Amino acid sequence: MQIKNTTDRYGLVTKLFHGVVALSVMGMLLIGSLLDILAGPTQGAVYGWHKSLGITLLALMIVFMLWSARNIKPRYPQDEPVVQVILAKVVRYLLYGVVTAMCLSGWIFTTAKDNPPVFWGWFNLPAPFVPVSPSFGHTIRQWHTYLAWTILGLVILHVIGALYHHFVRKDNVLKRML
Repeated sequence: MQIKNTTDRYGLVTKLFHGVVALSVMGMLLIGSLLDILAGPTQGAVYGWHKSLGITLLALMIVFMLWSARNIKPRYPQDEPVVQVILAKVVRYLLYGVVTAMCLSGWIFTTAKDNPPVFWGWFNLPAPFVPVSPSFGHTIRQWHTYLAWTILGLVILHVIGALYHHFVRKDNVLKRML
């Protein structure tokens, strides 16, 4: 298996990034939806993991976007309608941007609420240049929630697109990632 992408398939590094990011995002959305249900020390511990994973995911997204920008992408099928190619690219770039914004918003709102991440229990990691401001933190937390719903919608579109290619068009678009 090749390390880098080719015009026909995604390489090992891209596949690993895709898998780790996808699992992390789905896990973060699930954990985030449960945070308000939990109570006591369990809630605090899960919040800590959520924050640390969010910072880790932010770093991973930055490296993934740099890797993606420096590698070719497999070609779309020649008979692919232009509007579908454009939609696929828009969804991909929105996923990159919205996942990154989600991680940043979590970091910013916890810093603004004077409760920054303690990165994997090692050290405090407040977002730089973010003042302590509970009202600002509340506003950014609302955006964090909106971004979560946006990610969920984009992931659904992404999966529908992949399944459409596999089961309806019967082309290799999904297979080139597997």
